[in-house]
Amino acid sequence: MRRFIASAALVALLSTPALAQQTLEGVAADTYQLDPTHAFLTWTVQHNGLSGYTVNFTDFDATLDFDPEDPGASELSVTIDPMGVETNHPDADEREEWHTEISTDDRFLNGDEYSEITFVSTSAEQTGDFTGTVTGDLTFLGVTKPVTLDVTYNGTANVPWYGPRDLIGFNATTTIKRSDFGMTAMIPMISDEVEIEFSGEFLQNE
Repeated sequence: MRRFIASAALVALLSTPALAQQTLEGVAADTYQLDPTHAFLTWTVQHNGLSGYTVNFTDFDATLDFDPEDPGASELSVTIDPMGVETNHPDADEREEWHTEISTDDRFLNGDEYSEITFVSTSAEQTGDFTGTVTGDLTFLGVTKPVTLDVTYNGTANVPWYGPRDLIGFNATTTIKRSDFGMTAMIPMISDEVEIEFSGEFLQNE
């Protein structure tokens, strides 16, 4: 009987209509931490000019100081572990070897020498009701360059398991040239331009 009641409660919870609202009204000005279970970060290069080759980062974190009254005053800090990558390599026996090569080879992410990729915002600008840009310093392979992200604010939700804390979501995209950071291996077979995409949720600190 208890199992039935618990299952019924779970079904009721999961069947709750979508809670997110695309509004800035009532959102708390506070520090928010990335929810790693609902965050996705990918990079895509063109392979032989024929296809987009996409790799997922699997180990990254971000802190956002968000001010809904003045989004331009918000600050973002991101840390990425280059050792955490995932591809759709079809051979299970070779997959981990390939991931290690991407992460550690000095032609690519060179994670043994450069253990972190970081992005620290320096400015932000609201360009629409729910869009904006965030410019910051990207440090990759020991080189720091300014990069601008195109950002969309997806909304806010207050889910039961987090109590009154706000949960906010964003998408962000940018394109960089890897040669700007000293990575020139296999150009042009592998494109110089790298498309970066993020989608994720940030939870208000307790």
